Amino acid sequence: MKRYAFTLAEVLITLGIIGVVAAMTMPVLINNIKYHSYDNAKRKVLNSIGEAGKLLAIEGDLNGAADAEDFVKNRLAKKMSIAKFCDSSHLTDCGLPSKFLKTDGKTEMSMPTKMKGQTAARVFNYGSEETQAYADKNSFGFVTGNGYSVNLFYNGACIPDKSTAAMSTTTDSNGNSYKYYFIQDQMCFFAIYDMNGKGGPNVVGKDIGLVGVFYPNEETKAVAALPADYDWSSAGRGGAKSIRTYATAPKACDDQFGKDYRLPDRDEAALMAMAGNLLGITDNGYWSGSVVGSGLAWRQFFYGGSRLAYPVANGLYVRCVRR
Repeated sequence: MKRYAFTLAEVLITLGIIGVVAAMTMPVLINNIKYHSYDNAKRKVLNSIGEAGKLLAIEGDLNGAADAEDFVKNRLAKKMSIAKFCDSSHLTDCGLPSKFLKTDGKTEMSMPTKMKGQTAARVFNYGSEETQAYADKNSFGFVTGNGYSVNLFYNGACIPDKSTAAMSTTTDSNGNSYKYYFIQDQMCFFAIYDMNGKGGPNVVGKDIGLVGVFYPNEETKAVAALPADYDWSSAGRGGAKSIRTYATAPKACDDQFGKDYRLPDRDEAALMAMAGNLLGITDNGYWSGSVVGSGLAWRQFFYGGSRLAYPVANGLYVRCVRR
């Protein structure tokens, strides 16, 4: 009676093929798992901090706190579970890293403790005097009930979003007029959160994300963003930045980063401008994915924080965010 079996050579060849396939697929699977974790963290932070901020706005308790510490301890803590508080001199006690990497994964920066001069040095040169005064105040840290570390920056002088009729008008060198306003005054608070404390990779757009609350009324909006690690570029990562019209800007996200990325909406773009230094953006105008009206979409300027109703046929820079 004949017995059939694999030879040693056949077994080794099969194992070798399995090893090659595993080596090719495992990094992709691991990255997908990591990105799903980052996305889940973004949603959880948005559901906790963001919803708490919206509730405070509905109750008329979002404005007027003395500073970030007063806001977190005496207002935000009433609407969400907070396990621990840390002032701006002891943020590491709340699991926040003292240093982390910007979205490029290479450039290191210290954890900021003020909006003006660090996190958004140029953005907060504008806005009302009251807004700028809050930008000079210290941030405040805490740990959420589900274990996320948060560094919060507060603007107790925030006001409702301006209607188009109330916007200012500017004229460029070609004689074209545009409606605009500064988004600083509409930002009530924003926060840098870390989903895994002092664990790695400590990179903005990955385990470190951004969440913000705008407009203290029934239209209050909470947003969170996980920005792509670099601007769209025809030369690829590290190449010269390129501009796109509004019609072709979404395709830049697809081409460079895949279907998981899109243009930020206007409030996500504003949040990114608030923390422009974390993204390595301190200048230039970027498209948002939000339309103003016929032939116009919102442009977010990172240098001064102005939001413009901008012609879609013109060209701007592109920074994508995860869906």
